Amino acid sequence: MSGAEALIVLGIIANFASIIDFTDKVFSRIKDVGDNIHDIPRAFRDVQITLPLLADALKRMQQGIELGTLHEEACRALKPVLLDCQSAASKLNEIFDKSLPKDNSSKIHHVWKAILTLKQDKKVEDLSELIQKRVPLLTLHHIITSGSSAVDSVSAGIAALQVAEAQRPKTYTIVPVQWADDFTGRGEQMSTLSSKLDQPGKHVRVAIVGLGGIGKTRLARQYIEAQNRSNTSVFWIHAGTAERMKGGSRDIAKKVGIPGCDDPNVDILGKVKEWLESEASGRWLLIYDNVDDIDLMYGEGRGRLAAYFPRSNRGSIIMTTRNRQIGIKFATAKYVVSLSALDLNESITLMATKLGDEESERRPDLVRLAEALGGVPLALVQAASFIHENESTPARYLELYEANDQNRIELLSQDFEDDTRDSELKNPIASTWIVTFEYLKEHQPLAANTLCIMSMFDAQAIPEALISKTAEGDSSSPTSLERTLGALLGYSLISLRHTTGASGDQVGRVFNLHRLVRLVTRNWLTMCSTHDDWVAETIDVMSTAYDTIEKLDFDVRFSTKSRYLPHALSLISSRPLLLQDDDEVFVPTVFHGQKLQDDHTIKGVICPTCTGNILAQMVDRYHGKDQRLRMIKKAIAICTFALGPKSVITLQHRSDEGHALWTVLDRTNAEIVYRELLADYTSTLGPKHRRTLQVGDKLAQVMQELGNSLEAERLLLQLIETSSHEYGQEDEMTVLSMQNLVDNIIDQGRHEEAGELILKISDLVNTVPRKVRLAIHYLSMSRYSDLETLCLSLLDDMDSLSRDGCIDDIWSLLAEAYSAQSLYDRAEGLRRQVVTYRQKNYGENTHVSSFKILLSLAGMTLPRSLYDLL
Repeated sequence: MSGAEALIVLGIIANFASIIDFTDKVFSRIKDVGDNIHDIPRAFRDVQITLPLLADALKRMQQGIELGTLHEEACRALKPVLLDCQSAASKLNEIFDKSLPKDNSSKIHHVWKAILTLKQDKKVEDLSELIQKRVPLLTLHHIITSGSSAVDSVSAGIAALQVAEAQRPKTYTIVPVQWADDFTGRGEQMSTLSSKLDQPGKHVRVAIVGLGGIGKTRLARQYIEAQNRSNTSVFWIHAGTAERMKGGSRDIAKKVGIPGCDDPNVDILGKVKEWLESEASGRWLLIYDNVDDIDLMYGEGRGRLAAYFPRSNRGSIIMTTRNRQIGIKFATAKYVVSLSALDLNESITLMATKLGDEESERRPDLVRLAEALGGVPLALVQAASFIHENESTPARYLELYEANDQNRIELLSQDFEDDTRDSELKNPIASTWIVTFEYLKEHQPLAANTLCIMSMFDAQAIPEALISKTAEGDSSSPTSLERTLGALLGYSLISLRHTTGASGDQVGRVFNLHRLVRLVTRNWLTMCSTHDDWVAETIDVMSTAYDTIEKLDFDVRFSTKSRYLPHALSLISSRPLLLQDDDEVFVPTVFHGQKLQDDHTIKGVICPTCTGNILAQMVDRYHGKDQRLRMIKKAIAICTFALGPKSVITLQHRSDEGHALWTVLDRTNAEIVYRELLADYTSTLGPKHRRTLQVGDKLAQVMQELGNSLEAERLLLQLIETSSHEYGQEDEMTVLSMQNLVDNIIDQGRHEEAGELILKISDLVNTVPRKVRLAIHYLSMSRYSDLETLCLSLLDDMDSLSRDGCIDDIWSLLAEAYSAQSLYDRAEGLRRQVVTYRQKNYGENTHVSSFKILLSLAGMTLPRSLYDLL
């Protein structure tokens, strides 16, 4: 057949051959290089299916024309269909030709990113869909073979297609947030978001949850850019306040033409919800951005805006929120996508991209900067903006940032332009978080108070025991505690580190506070003029926590103090205290002008009693002589200044000083301290007071070790007489003095007399500490058989030994008994057991101190040089 229309159709088909051939080569190259066809955007995969179908239809048409079975009238009807397909296929080739590299190099993996960046994904989808809808008209066999009826069939098909396209709901796009072409990381979260939302015919709600500035809005925006479909409307509503939510809904109403949307009295939220749930809306994706007010969304009464969230199988919703509780209410926990800080490599990539400088020699500075800013995207972008705008360098920024807290806050408070964020939000990371702090202060004050307390501690591994009372408030209710911590966890201000598992351990859960959140919280308190008030509150909390653990078993008490130490250090280094000063008699100005009093309950006043208690408690965790004594002397200086030199609290810290000097074998200075203390306690509390008698015992022990055994004996006899008369012979104080007297007599070589005294008090030696002391007497008197028998009997009650912290001491004493009886293998095994136990429970070096103390208690002397070596 040689009709004019048929020739035109043949020409169109001939042009198609080169187009389809080029497209086949494109996908062949992609297949050769790409590892996974599913990594290719869906729109491009659709083209792989559509074009072969078109090629087959064209081949059939060509055969029909050549055989004369496709008449002129049919060709005339098919021509516009073919021209539409030809135009679409040509545009597809233009996209591929511009986007693809010219060879099969490794650059091929950048192709799809380039296509998406150029917003080509949506164009490809539109063109592919156009072809798909026209291919059926070309493949109907009766059209090709049925003569004049074919014209009517084709015309009817085209008309039906035009009607369908006219009736298809119009699509709209309202996205006021800019997309970013330097989006970095979040591959896993983007994949999770896609998998959850890719459920055609089902209403899906997904909540993106994370700390302010962590990148929630940007993730949602980049998802839209990567996944947008031509047949899906996209609407974006800023939902931080009711006014903004209504304003965003009104914009949608105007765009889609909802009647009455200009009326200020109309229920605009209800109107938009109704339209989105109707068939007229077609397919849609709705984003609610910055939904952080749980009362606004899920409160009581008509103000409950969650009631206006639309629900339709033609649409899905993404919500971004700082509050995990909101996210779970909205989407259920299964559909929450949590964002945490970027990892180090992602942080470095983001910084390098923003700075436009990926030179290797600058990488160390970027690594340090990324670590300092904790992987928070907004903080990283803010730093890059400062560096860019001031023509600075990462090294110089770090120098400023690391100088002091004031510099850090100033840098984190610098405003900068960021068109990928909501224009009505403050960009600096400090301002971003303060919004959350203020909300908590107003709506969840217990959570705000707990955050304030936590900011005074070290940012890492904060034990629950240090914050539970504040978190519970006045209710002392476990549910109150969970709600408070849940709020802080929900806003991603804190994170759960782990839960301790030691038997009887009172520390419980352990939390981390992001170091930048800690810094900004402390600055917020300074801005509110309440920083020092919270230091005072936390001093009281810390002191009370230390007092509480004194009731626990020895091992638990020791491990708990280890956990508390970094937080106590952070607290006493707070600005109003400045106890990091090397001058051991330095008194912080905060105590200047305070009245001498022991009442530490005055609100907002830093209590010297509690401060001194914390310092004294920290001493146990220091191994170095200088560190221990410096802490104690600072406690003495503070309490002397604020409470007076003879205050009970001050005297207790002076007693701690004497004990610290004794443990490091500085007996001469220990004797001086204890002599002064005995005089002060006698004049302050009287000669019969327990504390006076305790100091007398310690003085007698030190005098004995210095060789003044006779003077020490006279003092002990006096103490025993006073204690027996005042408290009874079975009293702990009396028995202690009597056992000290046994040590004294043994030291003088009067073993027979010592044995008689041991028999006299044997019925009184009925506690583990007293029995351990008796074992030491046996060791000193070389009564190894009695020592072995006593130690073995004590080891039958391991619970009591553990509670009193004496297991390792008994093992050591039993090892001495075995060694003296030539049972060397047993002795060696026990000694190794002691070392392992002490290293595990008390730290690498603590066992050395314990061994020196044990030697001293046993009355065994070693050269000073050997003690120093130990």
